[in-house]
Formats: sequence, structure tokens, C-alpha cells
Amino acid sequence: MKIYITACNKYTHICPTALECLNNHWPNQDITIVGYESVKELKNLPDNVDVEFLGKQQDFGESWTTALIPFFQDVPEDYFVILLEDLIIMNPMDMKRIDALENQIRQGNAQKALIGGGLPLNATKDFTENLLVFNQDLNYRATLHPAIWDKQYFLKYLKPNMTPWQFEVNNNNAAKYDGANIIANKYAYPEEPHPFSFLNVYTKGKLMITENGEVLDNQPSSKFFNKEHIKDIWRKINATR
Repeated sequence: MKIYITACNKYTHICPTALECLNNHWPNQDITIVGYESVKELKNLPDNVDVEFLGKQQDFGESWTTALIPFFQDVPEDYFVILLEDLIIMNPMDMKRIDALENQIRQGNAQKALIGGGLPLNATKDFTENLLVFNQDLNYRATLHPAIWDKQYFLKYLKPNMTPWQFEVNNNNAAKYDGANIIANKYAYPEEPHPFSFLNVYTKGKLMITENGEVLDNQPSSKFFNKEHIKDIWRKINATR
């Protein structure tokens, strides 16, 4: 499946570590890092990864969306995964569950499939035997938590001059009752890890892990993370800051 990682100059240094974890836990995907000056400095990328240069970040100010609009208008895929650069996958993917989500998007039965949490599972109803669909009146249906997006549905909300936070907040009311099916896997949270367990490395510019392997906030599935793995991530990120 095609994966697009959007990267700003401030956090591009995370990309090598994020890519290593992504390829270890979700191998054989086609990955493109989309960003600004700093992506041109990334070296020794895996064979399944390329970069797309959007221009100088200063030309777009704080906007996350403005440079992305013409880029995503031109991508050939009908659907794709969107990841932010400061998310690191922590556990092997449950490919059977991911494939079930992708199939629904491919067939046009759903317009977005959350693969990394982000919305409350109690605000759902059954979609299939193993999948849930989120209520139309739910807040933050436009969340940027890891998801498979239908291209046209993503472009519908990709409006100029918005940060990632504004994308979620400004589109909140518009995404309610928009008729789109937003789906997710059923799973026994919190007894089992999410099928796509990820670590949010930064929150509002603050590094959320420590050299002792601690996660500083209560992130989904963090109790399942390996402390030695987190320590290794901390070392690698700090070596490239």
C-alpha cells in the first residue's frame, strides 16, 4: 500500500528512525516522504522510500495544507495512508486486520479507515463482523491519526492555510454528517494492543520519551511497548537532533 509521510523541517530528523521501525513492522510498502529543505538532506534511505520536495518551508509559513494540496491532487493513487513524521510504529502490524480495512476502501465502501486509534470505540456500530463504523455526529472525524484515506475524501478537507491541528479542528463540524463511512477494527482495548500501535514522539514540541524508556503521557497501547525499544529510539533521535 502507498504510504505518504508528511515532514516539516523541525522533525525530519525523526524520519530515519521512523522508517526503520516502519520497515521492520510493516515491510514491503511503497513510502514517500513529502517535505521541505530538510528532506533533501536525508541519506541512505531504504530502497522502498523516496522523497518529494515541496519547496522552501518559509514560503508557506505555518501552513501544513497549502503545499500539500497540489501535490495530492496529482498523486496517481485512489487511496493511501497518511502518517505524520513524529509517529513511530512500535509493534508488528496485524496484516489481516489492515488488509480488511484496505479492502473496504478499495471497494468504495468506506472513505477513511483508522489504523492507529484516535476516536472512541464506543461511538460506533457494527460495519462488518470484524469492523466498526464511527457515528456521523462524532467529533474529530477529520483526525490525522494514522489512517487510510480515500483520495477525494482527503482533498475535500485539505484546505489552504491550515496547520495539522487546524485541519482537525476547523474541519470538525464539516465532517459531521458528511455521509462518509469512517471505519476501524474491532479489538479488545485495553486488554490487547491496537493493530497499529504507534508512539507519538513529540507533543507541542516536547519529546515524549525518556532515556530510561518511559512514555511521558498516556498514549494508546503504550503499556505494551518494550522499554529497551523506547530507549533505542530515544538514543537514535537524540543523535540526529
